[in-house]
Amino acid sequence: MRNKLFVIPAVGIIGIIVAFLLSGGLTANTVFYLFPDEAVAQRANFENGRVFRLGGQVLPDSVESGAETTFSIGDGGTIIPVVTDRTPPQLFDDDVPVLLEGYWEGDRFRATQIIIRHDEQYTPPEESNASS
Repeated sequence: MRNKLFVIPAVGIIGIIVAFLLSGGLTANTVFYLFPDEAVAQRANFENGRVFRLGGQVLPDSVESGAETTFSIGDGGTIIPVVTDRTPPQLFDDDVPVLLEGYWEGDRFRATQIIIRHDEQYTPPEESNASS
């Protein structure tokens, strides 16, 4: 009888510890990103070279390609100039929502990775009717 009184609380405590560790592990794997207004407001927390993720919309007529690709992203108010030496993804274009990974380099954001943001809906392109 005494053993049961000891085992039940011990199992409960172990269960609580395991649940706590698992929830901490899930939180550690969550990826957060900042919008342009947040990135500018929190700039002091991200000194030059500290990597973070930045999300926004590619502004129209801002994309220029050369040795490096430059463009600007915004969130309806704040605009951040971006530069990258990476080849942008195939769907990259004006007005496309993007998620960038990189760091502040002076007054601009140096993107080391560009990801196109999209919803979970996929619509295949319409096939042309070749038999006409």
